[in-house]
Amino acid sequence: MATIVATCFLQNPDVVLREEDPDEGGLLFNPDTNQVKVINTTGLFIWEKCSIARTLEEIVSEVQKGFEDVPLEQVAQDVREFVDGMQASGFIGTVETPG
Repeated sequence: MATIVATCFLQNPDVVLREEDPDEGGLLFNPDTNQVKVINTTGLFIWEKCSIARTLEEIVSEVQKGFEDVPLEQVAQDVREFVDGMQASGFIGTVETPG
């Protein structure tokens, strides 16, 4: 029997977060690449959700619960763009988990 595998997103454990004012987001520093990313409150929310391995669908669901006034299609698109950018720059990685 084939095992279904899910791709989950997870914070790079080497990245350091410095939170700014709760209404402003924070700064992420990746010592592997010496890159700094400034993230807004939504980005910080998504970043925190990736502290444990989650699928894109799980992250979208969490964001939708946290920001109820945004249409699902917009949430899904924005989360995908954020996660793709963070993955491309090494701030978030992927892990394969049994689905």
